[in-house]
Amino acid sequence: MLSLILDAFRASKSAHRSMTIPFPDAQEIQRRPVTEVTGEIVAFFTSNSFYEQEAERMMASAVRLGLSAMAIAVSSAGSWVRNAAQKPTFLYSERLYKHGPLLYVDVDAVFHRNPWPALNTFKDDDIAVHYNFEGRLISATILINDTPAALRLLEIWKDRCDEDPDIWDQIVLQQIIEEDRASGAPQFRIGSLSIAFCWIFDRLSNQKTDVVYIEQLQASRQATAKKRLFRRTKRNLKRRQQRIRQIEKILAA
Repeated sequence: MLSLILDAFRASKSAHRSMTIPFPDAQEIQRRPVTEVTGEIVAFFTSNSFYEQEAERMMASAVRLGLSAMAIAVSSAGSWVRNAAQKPTFLYSERLYKHGPLLYVDVDAVFHRNPWPALNTFKDDDIAVHYNFEGRLISATILINDTPAALRLLEIWKDRCDEDPDIWDQIVLQQIIEEDRASGAPQFRIGSLSIAFCWIFDRLSNQKTDVVYIEQLQASRQATAKKRLFRRTKRNLKRRQQRIRQIEKILAA
């Protein structure tokens, strides 16, 4: 029985390792052709929290690629879900006062390469988001084009989250989009981003991709972690910690 358990554990570790796509080092980046940067990356994080380190890592990964990016600190709303519900308010304000395409990313992300050449193929959409293999909208990465309809969609999303901040923001956004599609006269043009823009480094259900633009490091594993018996760390949180060490070593070099 013990040997079967150990075999299953080793198989699981091997499977997760096989999903990992190497984070590019400086030499690989220098070998790539220079591509145009055509938009701004925006993000926010709760101040006085471990998300400050997430933001620093994300910014470092963007700066070394020559990307225009900013991360703004906001006050905590009291819980992980309520903090996430501030996303549409932040994005509505950014879209209202800025020109050109905006790319929102959660701060627990790092950039493998310049995403804008691929994102420019969505210029006829109002926004573009990723749907996972279950058909669930993932709001960790959102392209927001400079259109009146995009601003209107953000306003509706903001108002819905303000009404009930205890509902996960991406569930609210998906409901709004599905209601619009079912209306018979859709207001919004929604593009579909590939897994390359929301790559979760150890998720076995990831669809295959030849390239990764944005890797998600799953800070929620840390934000929602509970104390466990004998202080043992959950395996998925341990994998996150190991992955962060790998990436930060490359960024520091």
